[in-house]
Amino acid sequence: MSDGGKFLNPYTFVPAFPRDGLPRELGDGSPLGRDPGKPGGGSGRDRLHSDRWTGRIGVTLTVETPLLLLDTARAAPLSDDADGHRVYPVRLRNGRPHLPATSVKGMLRAAYEAVTDSRFGVFDGHDARLGFRRGADDALEMVPVRVHAEGVLLEYDVASLEMYDKKSGRSIYPKQGQEAPRHLERLSALISGSAKKGAKVIRFVRSDSSEKLSPRPGERIVEGFAYVTGPNIEGKRYERFFYTERQGKQRALPLAHEWSTLVTDWTLLIQNYRDAHHDKELYGRPAADGRVADPGERIGDGPGQLAWSPQIHDKEWMKLEPGMFCYARRKENKVDRLYPVLIPRDLYQVAPVDLLSASLAPAAHIGELSPADRVFGWVAPSGSGVRPAAYRGRLRVGPVTCDQDADEAVERFDGDGLPLAILSRPKPQQGRFYLAESQKKPDQPIGDGASKEELYRQGQGLRGRKVYWHHIERDWRRHWSEGQGKVDPSQVRTGVNYREYRRPRAPLDDSGRQDAKQGQRYETGREEQRDTQNRSIKGWVRRETTFRFSVEVRDLDAHELGALAWLLTLPQGHYHRLGLGRPLGFGSVRLDVDEENTELHSGEEYAAYYRDFSATLPSGGGLKALHRARETFADMVADVPSLVAARDALLAVSCGNPELPVHYPRTRPEWWSGDASPPPDPRGRNYAWFTENERQEGAETVPGRGRSLPSPTGSGAPLIAYPDKKDDDNDSQNRGGNERGASRRDPTRLGGGRKGRGNSRPG
Repeated sequence: MSDGGKFLNPYTFVPAFPRDGLPRELGDGSPLGRDPGKPGGGSGRDRLHSDRWTGRIGVTLTVETPLLLLDTARAAPLSDDADGHRVYPVRLRNGRPHLPATSVKGMLRAAYEAVTDSRFGVFDGHDARLGFRRGADDALEMVPVRVHAEGVLLEYDVASLEMYDKKSGRSIYPKQGQEAPRHLERLSALISGSAKKGAKVIRFVRSDSSEKLSPRPGERIVEGFAYVTGPNIEGKRYERFFYTERQGKQRALPLAHEWSTLVTDWTLLIQNYRDAHHDKELYGRPAADGRVADPGERIGDGPGQLAWSPQIHDKEWMKLEPGMFCYARRKENKVDRLYPVLIPRDLYQVAPVDLLSASLAPAAHIGELSPADRVFGWVAPSGSGVRPAAYRGRLRVGPVTCDQDADEAVERFDGDGLPLAILSRPKPQQGRFYLAESQKKPDQPIGDGASKEELYRQGQGLRGRKVYWHHIERDWRRHWSEGQGKVDPSQVRTGVNYREYRRPRAPLDDSGRQDAKQGQRYETGREEQRDTQNRSIKGWVRRETTFRFSVEVRDLDAHELGALAWLLTLPQGHYHRLGLGRPLGFGSVRLDVDEENTELHSGEEYAAYYRDFSATLPSGGGLKALHRARETFADMVADVPSLVAARDALLAVSCGNPELPVHYPRTRPEWWSGDASPPPDPRGRNYAWFTENERQEGAETVPGRGRSLPSPTGSGAPLIAYPDKKDDDNDSQNRGGNERGASRRDPTRLGGGRKGRGNSRPG
């Protein structure tokens, strides 16, 4: 299969346009019969309106790709009781797979919001500015400073202070009868070289020591402070020594902003460092002797074993007060921002919520409900204090039943089950994937090549609602199996795709070398990778399993019912996405209307029925009513460009692309010669593509890099797998492993080391 290394990212976006120009039927307003101006507002359920529809729609759900229905209450540890990894069985009720009605309703609501361009039902947790990692070249603007007094920053020079063994990464102290210097400890030191060309500490004595330093030619004595961030990088050798020449006069740096602004920005930045980690990561690591390790302690090699940088866990770093050392970024010779390390994280200018059109924000009160709110229900934003604070909606998904019992419907895995690939949390800080040119053009991504610093700025917009591509696989039996023989199943292409859902077996070493016997795949052993980053499953719901449920509706107008009908009758070959593991290909399901279990009647028909109890409700017209409503909605959409764009994006994603594989971005190893996407890297170096995408030459993004996520409807070239670059410039921006703040490449040559390894998956 030749795809030129092109691929589809597992997720993309259905554009969400500002709602100002929508047809009246899709505009904001109270539910019919509710009057927010009256006490209590009225129930809105006291009558059925003559031109609206009430009844039941029968639906058959057919599984197209295996469905993950996991019973979290019965998760168990591995048979060898490995720490943290859990194995999940399939959720069953009465001997059949159990699909909660709430899951189906949630799936339908998300799609309904997208196709009607409704308000977001929920948009919590997006009111904080996001962080990003600055590049190594940004360090050229940094100078070491000390907070002398409120609003007074004194400039220092910096030298490298050897602290760790080059090979082992362990402390070289005690050395020459001295203990290791502590953070911010005052020292006198012999140094060689200059701050601009890489000064180095030859020897030091503590300020209260009676020992004298004797400089040799090319050496001099200076006074300063140790700046110690700990063994937080693989191969780290040096810490910093901030110093001033004995005869030199320190210079106070002018500020570009008020001191209070610098302090606020510092506090938000340090909090951002901390929010990136769970308490268990920091305070729950077991040391070799059985105790709980200190966050600043190195307990081994590799991710999770190195020391955490102090700004992540030490409360003292939250306070920017006299005596504190840090780095200052100068813009036009004035201090613009303050940072804890030389190549730091930084904060974007605005938070995601600031880029969301007010017309798309969750409804603040019942008078501004959008179609999805009026049909599916609404809850007022937390802390709003409005009354009424919720609306039940006019749609209910009945119990979901499976047609097959577990023996027929469930694919089971023996032993400790099948290890899933790592699923990561969303990372909206990858602004190239989440941002649009403007609020009015959510279908137009940010232009390729923009610098990271230009992301999340006023004037930009959000792409819309996240959706997941349907994975097309012609040989589905082979793809959704473990394959044959001793070859790692994750390394075998089964058609368009690899088995992206399965975590590769453990690599034989960390070189990422090719399997010489098999060729065109990574060399892995027999050991499975099971740890806290992934989970294992004892089974999944098989393809072609069917579920049945009913959708009960009450008093929907033709457009409201029509949008629902459109979603329940997608063209053949189009699928909704349901359940866990959707980025890995799980959970494509087909919805079809069950005519025999569908009955819909207008309010006028109900009125006639209740006027004369001897009359009967007409039967057999439900499907026709549904079809007419669907056409009414489709005709309206065709006249509104923003709705057409959302419709076309949803259709494109729900049918997939048969020409391109779907997987998280990854690079091509040096030995890869095929004209196609490479197999999954067993080392989990998923960050490498994003690092390469940010590659710069000087202050400019390298041509062909800085790619944004293409539109799902085909505008823009597909993403490609970049060649794997393993030089120091690339490693300096590695976000994996344990270190989240100290420099990996120091342009002033005062430190450095190899990257930490990890499984971070941005996006």
